[in-house]
This record gives sequence, structure tokens and C-alpha cells, in this order.
Amino acid sequence: MMVNFPAMTKGVMQAFCDETGNHAGARTTGVGGYLFTPEKATVFYEKWRDVLSPLQSRGITHLHAANCSAADREFGNLKDAERMALFHDCADLVQQTAELGIIAELERHEYRAWIASNPSISRLVGSEFAVGCVECLSYFAKWVREHRPDETIVYTFETGNKSYMDEVSAIMNAVAANPKTKEFFRFETYGFGSKGLTHPLEAADLLLWTHQCLEADHRKLPVYVGISRRGLFYKSKVAHRLICLNGTSLTFRAVFNESHGLRSGSR
Repeated sequence: MMVNFPAMTKGVMQAFCDETGNHAGARTTGVGGYLFTPEKATVFYEKWRDVLSPLQSRGITHLHAANCSAADREFGNLKDAERMALFHDCADLVQQTAELGIIAELERHEYRAWIASNPSISRLVGSEFAVGCVECLSYFAKWVREHRPDETIVYTFETGNKSYMDEVSAIMNAVAANPKTKEFFRFETYGFGSKGLTHPLEAADLLLWTHQCLEADHRKLPVYVGISRRGLFYKSKVAHRLICLNGTSLTFRAVFNESHGLRSGSR
């Protein structure tokens, strides 16, 4: 299901997820995003749309953290101060609206080693992306069960890599088909959106980019990394969780997926 911005329904939380590390040479694969109440998801969408509106004449329809920090593509039309303001404004808006931020990451060499050592059950976990995706969904659902037990979740993922989208669809369709699994994930429905139309996905993009840059050479992007790191993490009003997956996590995920009837379709 393709969406621009999901319809807000009372009692239905909104989770927006992005991914990173699908390019050649990436050390880790990460999936992450934010959880919003329906009202605050709408606030984020509307306020961020208003921030971007004056910049549309210069080709800016969304925030892409990597391109913006590097003044790449259309972001080369902006001055440094304007690009830094986008980082400040997006981080501030996340602080005002989000309930929870999650990142699940998996080192590729660890994934490959586990796959090679566990050929009989490797098909149960899917790709690195599928593993991170289900981990994020599990944590979002855990938070909702603990804090808003009467509510369900609309999960929205960024459109893009077709194989990843096919995996998400297979996983989410399996969730929807099993009443117990559907309840476990607090599942309402799911869909795909794109930056520029589904604006909260841009908050997920900023989150993943910021986390990745914490391990990079800070001298290359000191201002932008500092803005987003302080804005999202330092004395944050929003709880952020980093889940570092390993071989044990993969074994648990294989058992969980089998017992809950989850199939990603990738293996």
C-alpha cells in the first residue's frame, strides 16, 4: 500500500521507518525510525511542511541528511546557514512530537558468519534488513503495550529498494494473517511512503544518519553532526534506543519467526 501521509485515526499510533547501509562497502545495515501519537504525527507533518515551503522554489521538498550536510544536489542551492537551520528545525520538531526513537543495526560480517554457520535455519531470518525491521517493530510494539495498551500501530516504511519492500510486504502480510502475531505487533496496517510526501520519514533519515556519523570522522562534518547529535540525543525529551544485533540475536529471531509464522520471502 502506497501512502503520502497516513490518515490519522484516534487510538492508532504511527511508526515511520527508514533503512541505511544498503550500498556496497557498508559495514553495517541499520533500520530505525520514530513512533508518534496520531495527533503529533500530524503536527510534525504540518510544521515541517511549513518549514520547507519557502525553500520549494529552490528545489527543496524534503530533508535528506547526507545530501544536505554535503551541499549535494538541490541542497547546493542553499547557504550553509540555511542548511544548518534545517537540521536544527528538524531535530527540534522531533523533540516536540516524537514518543520514541529506535535503531537496530547489524554488522554485515556477523550476519554472513551466522548464515554460513546455520544453513538449516538461515532461511528463517531473511536479509539483514528484515532482521533489523522486525527488531524495530518488536520494540515499537513493546512500548505501545506498556504505555498505550489499548492502541495499535500503523507502520510506514520508505519506498525505494524493491527487494526490501517485497520483504516488508511479506513480513507484514504474515503478521496480519495471524491473530496472535497481529496482537503481538499491535498491528493495524502498513504502507510505504516517500520523503517529501510522508515527512516523518525525514526524521527517521536524520536519526539514522546521525547515528552513523557518530562512528565516522567528525572532522568531516563537525557542525551538522553536532547539531543533530545535540538536538536528538543530548538531554533528549524523547527516549532513544540502540539495538546492536549479533549471532545470538539472529538465532532468537529465527526461532521467533518460525514460531510466529513470519516469512520474509527473501530465502
